[in-house]
Amino acid sequence: LTRQYKTMRSDTDLQVHQLEIEVSHLQQQLTSCQQQLARTQEEKLQIIKEKDSTIKELQSKIDNMETEYEAIVHDSLDMLLNKLETSRLQWEKAATSFHLEQKQKLLEFGLNPLEI
Repeated sequence: LTRQYKTMRSDTDLQVHQLEIEVSHLQQQLTSCQQQLARTQEEKLQIIKEKDSTIKELQSKIDNMETEYEAIVHDSLDMLLNKLETSRLQWEKAATSFHLEQKQKLLEFGLNPLEI
């Protein structure tokens, strides 16, 4: 009985020792995984910060380009309006001159331009 007890005790001690080794190994793996998780989370936060910074920078550039484009469009439209006004004045001047010439010719033929 003592021999069986010693054998069982020896087997149990061996099994306990093996389980302790396994627990130690698993604790090391857990620690390693937790450290890796912490590093990964830090990297993720850094990437998010960089992307947010890039997004803000690009949004600022878009806003600046929008302002510049708006100024260009306004300037172009103002120049177009000025050209149209200049052309209108020239056409009015030419039309008035043409009407006066035609009125003069009608008067030369003895016709009253207001009656025609």
